[in-house]
Amino acid sequence: MHQNNLANAYGDRIRGERAENLEQAITAYERALEVRTRESFPKDWAMTQNNLANAYCNRIRGERADNLNLAIAAYKRALEVYTREAFPKECRRTSGLLGYLHSDLQNWDAATQAYEQALAAAEDLYQACTLLDSQAGELKETADLPRRAAYAYAKAGQLDKALETIERGRARGLSETLRRDRADLAQLQQQRPNLFDRYRDTTNQLQNLERLQRDQQVRDRQALTPEQHRTEAQRLRQDLTDAIAQIRQVPGYETFLQAPSLEEIQQNLSTEAPTVYLIPTPDGSLALIATPHAIAPLWLDDFPEATLIDLVRTWLQAYGDHKVANDEHSQDPESQAKKQARDEKRERWYSAIAQGTRQLWDNLMAPLIDHLKRHNHNQAILIPTGLFGLLPLHAAWTDDPTRPTDRRYALDEILFTYAPNAQSLVAARAIANRHPNPDSILAIDNPRQDLPSSEREVMAAVSTFPRPTILRHQTATTEAVKTALADAATVHFSCHGTTSFSEPLNSGLLMSDGLLTLRDLFALKLTEGNKPGIRLAVLSACETGLPGLELADEAIGLPVGMMQAGVAAIVASLWSVSDLSTSLLLRKFYDLWRKEGKTPPEALRQAQIWLRDSTDGQKKAENMGIRPANPDDRSFAHPFHWSAFSYLGL
Repeated sequence: MHQNNLANAYGDRIRGERAENLEQAITAYERALEVRTRESFPKDWAMTQNNLANAYCNRIRGERADNLNLAIAAYKRALEVYTREAFPKECRRTSGLLGYLHSDLQNWDAATQAYEQALAAAEDLYQACTLLDSQAGELKETADLPRRAAYAYAKAGQLDKALETIERGRARGLSETLRRDRADLAQLQQQRPNLFDRYRDTTNQLQNLERLQRDQQVRDRQALTPEQHRTEAQRLRQDLTDAIAQIRQVPGYETFLQAPSLEEIQQNLSTEAPTVYLIPTPDGSLALIATPHAIAPLWLDDFPEATLIDLVRTWLQAYGDHKVANDEHSQDPESQAKKQARDEKRERWYSAIAQGTRQLWDNLMAPLIDHLKRHNHNQAILIPTGLFGLLPLHAAWTDDPTRPTDRRYALDEILFTYAPNAQSLVAARAIANRHPNPDSILAIDNPRQDLPSSEREVMAAVSTFPRPTILRHQTATTEAVKTALADAATVHFSCHGTTSFSEPLNSGLLMSDGLLTLRDLFALKLTEGNKPGIRLAVLSACETGLPGLELADEAIGLPVGMMQAGVAAIVASLWSVSDLSTSLLLRKFYDLWRKEGKTPPEALRQAQIWLRDSTDGQKKAENMGIRPANPDDRSFAHPFHWSAFSYLGL
């Protein structure tokens, strides 16, 4: 044990030469293994083998390939003891590291075998969880494993497995809730009414318990889940498991609530546009382009995950500084020095948007657009995995002097919409089909009475609907909005919004008396009973499209929460937007959708192009209520003003 600990200390040592310290660590691990044999101390032996493998991975002396092969051999020895059945956590971690090393050496078949074992152990751990917080913990530990595995499967030519793996690993909580709560059980209700009642009763109790768990997570993240919650959760999940097992014995329900097969995934894909999974990994990025009949890989290895991480780090730093400066400005009077500092931070944020979206073009979006156009596609559904979900991919650009702004953007070439995963589109499609011609709208107008352009925007939104409902100013309380949501086909929120990266359930929309949170939306059940759900929610508010950072692939945020609550499509923003430019954008959106008959995604795209390219004089001529100093200016050409908004769903 002391030799093992001594090796750990050498591995972390600051003084001395790094290369020599690692040699000392390797020597100490080997000495430990003279006593920690597999026969006498199997668990300790496996742990030291794992540590030895880590040391070889970091080793400086010797050939890199030789060191990686020594590390691979040590990981394999550790896995002789770290089996999926006996040590699932250690199996997941060590198998994942083994897969990563094989990928580094481009041993793709071996990498897929290691990743498959890691994913199987991860699945065992996830299924053993009874509570939401423990499920989230397991998903956090699994992290980028599905993305790395999907990349390796694709490299090995196993595109079917790549698609299955990335779909199952994306927005898993959403998919499981949708399958559980919206399963088609009409036939079961007729054939086995008692079993149907048992399943419904158990799922309803689980939903209620999950709401209690979410509330407690928000109130006190440090507190342990009460023992009665844990006991009740274990009982209900066991009851649910037993009910599902019985349901699978009923003809026609043999695969009930199983993870979607490749055939099911492809059946769920759109027939009108390819679905594009954008997958970042340390080895490079991959666009997996899927239709109901084919899967094609597009290798984007010149845009590795390290490039994405650097881009997002710069992006979030500039955005955070800009937000802090604006918050300070709203609270205290400014001196000239403070005003100058705030202006500088705003310019850095504008520059980060322009430079970041430019970085997305050459090695990411341009190859994807070229591929789509070569195959005669003019629209696509993006499923951005990992940190890609934080960025406006449709705003990637390159220089083009033939354009009004001297730039050509991705949305000029392809109509891009977004989705958390393919499974979510099934539920969205069902809701959309129940609203072929939505003619009712609920509009929330400026609950805090601090948005000068809100009333004009809201009136433009409701003007083409025969049955509008408007909750204005102080009447837009959280309870009033939740009650009114059940009767609307379209919902327009003109208000403030906020996203909490560390606590996604605290994200929400600010009403007159408080925050309408994501956990409130989870509880609405807008598709239960005879309620048809909401066709479209337009969130004219800040940061409403941001996912969380810790569980990026779960895409936890307001749009996904709304899809889970029963909304087919959402227009939302990725950052704090301008009141005036947002008002102009969405007024044009409603004109294009409701008056000119364009589909909502195309209407949003055309509205963004119009806001960007038209001159201030042209906007004034369209009676948009602006008074330009120079009619030839394009005051809203910068992507800050229009690219924050995207269309999620169908």
